[in-house]
Amino acid sequence: MDSVNVAADQFLESLRQTSDLPHAVIIWGDEDYYKKAGKAALGKLLKEKADAEGQEVSVWRFQDKFEINALREAINTESFFGGINFVLVENPWLLPKHGAGEQKGKKKSTGGKTDKGQTAVQQFMELLSDVPAYTFVLCLCPKLDKRSAFFKNMSKAVVLAECPTLKAYQLRPWLLEQANSYGARFSPEALNLVLDYVSAFDTVPLLQLQQEIAKVNLYAGQRKIWQAEDVLQMFSQAPEISGFALGNAVEERNLTKVLDLLAEERKNAGSGGIVPIQLRLVSSIRKLLLVKEMMEKGARQETITAQLKMHPYAVKVTMAHCNNFSLESLQKCMVALAQTAADSRQGGRTWSRLEEILIDLVAKK
Repeated sequence: MDSVNVAADQFLESLRQTSDLPHAVIIWGDEDYYKKAGKAALGKLLKEKADAEGQEVSVWRFQDKFEINALREAINTESFFGGINFVLVENPWLLPKHGAGEQKGKKKSTGGKTDKGQTAVQQFMELLSDVPAYTFVLCLCPKLDKRSAFFKNMSKAVVLAECPTLKAYQLRPWLLEQANSYGARFSPEALNLVLDYVSAFDTVPLLQLQQEIAKVNLYAGQRKIWQAEDVLQMFSQAPEISGFALGNAVEERNLTKVLDLLAEERKNAGSGGIVPIQLRLVSSIRKLLLVKEMMEKGARQETITAQLKMHPYAVKVTMAHCNNFSLESLQKCMVALAQTAADSRQGGRTWSRLEEILIDLVAKK
């Protein structure tokens, strides 16, 4: 596989379709799901390759701070008995931070200068650009600056796979792929329910969502068409997702349910205290407010979907919920939530004040 710059999902698909495995891969970006999937896929394929050739895989791991000389040895040392080296480099310290310019640290910080007087980054690039046939290197790193010398040089020498975070409106193909991996599929109602759950996220936590989908598969058992009830039963048990049940209850103006769920959230609050539920409520009310403002200006569902980049089903549900509230009540709630967040940092009331705000919103139109 020649040097190439692709999206991480395309890279994973290419691994399934070729036996020509790349000897140096950099998977970079903010979404850890693709890094984990890439590491697992490449490790599995190397194990299969070694088994087919009657060899062993030697795994070398480097994380954060490490010695360049040790990395060079791992990449270039061939086992006396043959075999494959799988060198995994995670979050390498020597790369320039995104937007921070090039790293100027010299080789002396990793064991002295070379004859060429290269920096650590230059040596790292040289190692990745000249990987021997018996070695495969996978580098997992955070967001890279595409203007940096490292990125420009590596884009010509290795496979670069970018893994950006996904928005809720981009999620449908990923969900279908996840279900297909279990030989299953979501019913339309179940799929729409998942999309509704995640619509309040700025970016979707794919690793967490993958875990919840695995639970749906276990819960459904032999049934391969997952229903909305399957999603509801499993997702409602996830702390970060179950909190959206409170937002849904607010939107539906179900005061009894709001108070019960708020009490449950308070009882189960972890080290983050009230902050996580505040953030989820702000996200839910903000969504209502944005849609309500557009509705009052005469915007239709298609326009709102395009402008706010929400899933059409989520827009449809939100528009229906908006009819439960006046614009003024939503604006008042947003101000009150912001004030409560500020006051709580100064030792002010938290849970009791949040209860008052929600009662005021839900009980009055």
